Amino acid sequence: MRRFIDFVVRFKNYITLGTLVVMSFAFMSVGSLSQLGGFRAVIVGSIGWMQSLFAWIPNPVALKSENLALRELNLQLAVESARSRQSMVENATLRKMLELPAYTDYHLIAADVIGKTTTQSRNYATINKGIEDGVQEGMCCITDAGLVGIVIGTSPHFAVLQLLLNRDTRVSAKVQRTRVDGIIQWEGETFLVLKNVPRSLDVQAGDVVLTSSYSQKYPANIVIGRATQVSEEANSLFRRVVVEPAVNFATLEQLFVVDTRPNSERVALERRTDERLPQRSTP
Repeated sequence: MRRFIDFVVRFKNYITLGTLVVMSFAFMSVGSLSQLGGFRAVIVGSIGWMQSLFAWIPNPVALKSENLALRELNLQLAVESARSRQSMVENATLRKMLELPAYTDYHLIAADVIGKTTTQSRNYATINKGIEDGVQEGMCCITDAGLVGIVIGTSPHFAVLQLLLNRDTRVSAKVQRTRVDGIIQWEGETFLVLKNVPRSLDVQAGDVVLTSSYSQKYPANIVIGRATQVSEEANSLFRRVVVEPAVNFATLEQLFVVDTRPNSERVALERRTDERLPQRSTP
C-alpha cells in the first residue's frame, strides 16, 4: 500500500492527465459536445478542487532539485564569506606595510610570498618579483616588523629567499640599548641566538636586537628581534642570548625587498684580506 501511495504521489500529474484524456474520448464517443458542455464544466471544476486538495503533498523530485540549489547557494556564500575575511586581513597587513617606506631611505620593492620550502635545517621562501622588477641576489628582505632574510636566487619574474630561520644564517647584530655586538644564528628551533657576547657586557632580557653596520649583506638598524633569555654558557667566557624573531614566519605573506647592495670597494678589499687569513664566515 505504501508503494502504491508513493507511486500516486510521484506521478499524480500524469495520472490525472491520463484520466482526463480517457474521459474525454469516452464522452466524445457517446454524445455531442453541446450536450456535454455542462458536464464538462462540472468535471473541470471537480478536478481543480481535487488538485487544490492534494497540493499540500510534496513533490520529491522538486524537493530534491530545490535542496541541490540551496546547497550550491550555501557553498557560494561560504566561499564569498571566506574571501571577504581574507581581504580584511590582507588589507590590515598592507596598511601597516605601506607605512614602512616613510621611515626608511631605501628604495623598497613590494612582493608577495607565493611558496615556502621547509626542511629540518633550512627554510626558504619564493616571492613573485624577480630581475625584471629590480630584484637581485644579495638584497635583503624586510617587513614592517623586521628582518626576513636575503635573496639567494633570481629569475626574470621570481626570487628565492634564505630566511633567518636557516642553518646558513649569519647576521652581524647589536643590542640597541647598550650597542653590544654579536652574531645572530639559528640553531633549529623557533628562536635565534646572539653569539659572541662576552659575560662582562650588559645584555638583558627585553633588549631589542638590530642589524649592525659591520655586515656586508644587511643594512644597519633593521630590527631582528627581542632578547627573551640571557644565560651563562658553561666553560665559556660568553653568554647565550636567545632572541625571539620580530617577524612571524608562519604567517608571512607580504614583504619588501630592500634595493641596496654591498659596497663593491669594501667587498673587494675584505676578499683580498680574507685570502691572506684563515677561512672565516662573513655575516
